[in-house]
Amino acid sequence: NVSYAVFNKATGAVIAGPILGNTLYSSLTGSQCANNNDGDIIVQFDKTHHRWILFQNVFVSPYASCFAVSTSPDALGSYNLYQFPQNSGFPDYPKLGIMPDAIYQSQNIFDIPGTGNYLGAQPCAYNLTKMLVGDPTAEQVCTLDNSNGTLFDDSMLPADLDSPELPLPAGTPEVYVGSIDNNPTETNVYEYTYKPNFTAGTAVLTGVDGSTPIATGLPAFVGLCSFGSSGCIPQLGVSTGSGGLDSLGDRLMFRLALRRTVNTAN
Repeated sequence: NVSYAVFNKATGAVIAGPILGNTLYSSLTGSQCANNNDGDIIVQFDKTHHRWILFQNVFVSPYASCFAVSTSPDALGSYNLYQFPQNSGFPDYPKLGIMPDAIYQSQNIFDIPGTGNYLGAQPCAYNLTKMLVGDPTAEQVCTLDNSNGTLFDDSMLPADLDSPELPLPAGTPEVYVGSIDNNPTETNVYEYTYKPNFTAGTAVLTGVDGSTPIATGLPAFVGLCSFGSSGCIPQLGVSTGSGGLDSLGDRLMFRLALRRTVNTAN
């Protein structure tokens, strides 16, 4: 969980690596991103601009988000590097969604790591247009969502565009879904939208406190391990009751793929 590698897609051969995640940020001398390798690396391919985007958070104070955006489709080429602060608290379970104009991020915020109090869900947006060209003025916008004090909203997945040939209309807010673990059984997932204004340094978040449930069309469901994260999945060679794999059954799994299609029916 703290390193990455580059492979030949046709043969599966390792071209480079394993490489420690913070090695990529070594030129940011003295930065949190260069000095800490806390894991949870995410690698995604920006299908619109044909660039690689690597990401990981810094989980020791002062918390930070580290982004590397390739300058070409070559994963072994050069990268534009960015470190952004995470001032709201410990940024747990970070996830990304790539849209043509922005990188969207989500994370659960705690006051301290591990046993800390949950403070809320935090969507963020980063100005991808500037990051693609290495502009050091690339903006970050984040919103700490405490669900108007109820702490209902959590583990919000940002949509990741899979149809670059059919991007969303300009000005369309980003979509997040999540918060499936707030009732003993559920019949909904919950939708959120996020629209940043990088110039103003602001954003508009909708769906706060589970106000926009999406009916799943399914019977009531319970997450694996009864919406818990205890190890309930049997493992080969491990006796019953001795422990199992961790399910993370209280949240939706990465990625939230967004694909538009054209209806050609007459």
